[in-house]
Amino acid sequence: MANNFELTESRLVQSAMFKDLTSLRIFVRTVEIGNFSEVARRINVTPAMVSKRIAALEQDIGQRLFNRDTRRLMVTEAGERLYDHCMRALIELDQAAEELSSMQDQPSGCLRMTVPTMLGREFIAPKLPLLLKENPKLTLDVSFSMTKVNLFEARLDLAVRIADSVEPGLIAVKLAPYRRIFCATPTYLSIHGEPQEPSDLMAHNCLVTSGSTMDTRWPVSIDGQISYVHVKGNFVADHGQAVRYFCLESIGVMMCPRWMVEEDLAQGRLVEILSNFVPQNRAVYAILLNRSNESAKLKVGIDFLKRCFSEMQ
Repeated sequence: MANNFELTESRLVQSAMFKDLTSLRIFVRTVEIGNFSEVARRINVTPAMVSKRIAALEQDIGQRLFNRDTRRLMVTEAGERLYDHCMRALIELDQAAEELSSMQDQPSGCLRMTVPTMLGREFIAPKLPLLLKENPKLTLDVSFSMTKVNLFEARLDLAVRIADSVEPGLIAVKLAPYRRIFCATPTYLSIHGEPQEPSDLMAHNCLVTSGSTMDTRWPVSIDGQISYVHVKGNFVADHGQAVRYFCLESIGVMMCPRWMVEEDLAQGRLVEILSNFVPQNRAVYAILLNRSNESAKLKVGIDFLKRCFSEMQ
């Protein structure tokens, strides 16, 4: 029995899964990207090298990891299982590296985060250079997107999200309140009248931001309870600034984040309406999988985001 165990252990130690971490990282990237050439470009090697690494991994494991044709790669069932195990292992290794690096005086390693497109461009992007100047051993990988991703699967450290509440199992740090507003131009209101009740919005041309939680169901607060008004209009866009331009042309009413129209309100280009019915339940959060006091990189990231949103009150 002991001999059998020793032989099994020897085979495990000698297998590619244990002796070649680089091949495993290349395999994970190939599953995520689905193209040898693109993987090679991102890690600065040749496509032939990527193909050779994958082929060697398949030979050592004794399982085909991808089905190939001339146009794409398809992950096999064995490949999917290996990917799941690799992800867990690589995350543990990355966390171990972060804890070791946190023993240094300065944060180091790659801080990976995703932020909402418009909010990120307005409040975060202009300050990112300062973050690197203050932390020269840090590198950044930032995605500006409205897509809500799984932090574990995407191997992200942080996600900035605008939300009413936070999903169970995640840790959230509140960065700022996220105030919204109903508004229109004085010209539009003089022609069409000012809505007095939320239900009045159904008779107005409502300019809609698609892909957001507002969409065609606009939230309103009535007696402290959140309900929804179904609205419609002649313009829908997936970018808030595009909706703002139409609103400034007196084409309709919009609901938007207050920060986006502060100057328009101050200059009288837009007028707030239905102010007593605007929900105040949203906030900007930094979402993370776990909060480790040993991770200098994560602490720097949270502190940086708090500074980015310090004026959004």
